[in-house]
Amino acid sequence: RNLAQALAKECGPDGLHVAHVVVDGGIEGEMLETRLPEFVRDAGDRLLDLDGIVDAYWFLHTQAPRAWTFELDLRSKREPW
Repeated sequence: RNLAQALAKECGPDGLHVAHVVVDGGIEGEMLETRLPEFVRDAGDRLLDLDGIVDAYWFLHTQAPRAWTFELDLRSKREPW
């Protein structure tokens, strides 16, 4: 987070969008299904969808410079808090 803040402060004036993004959870896909099939079976809809992650990054990329997001936590809506 501190590195992202320093980079944002240094690179922001040049128009470079630096964000601190946390992907908190397993990502649904072949690697997880192959290596941890029991985890995938038990996780159900708590796994993150890759398309949703891509959408979040695209949002950051296309965001207007007058309202940049610095921190973004990506989690399943079924996250057990």
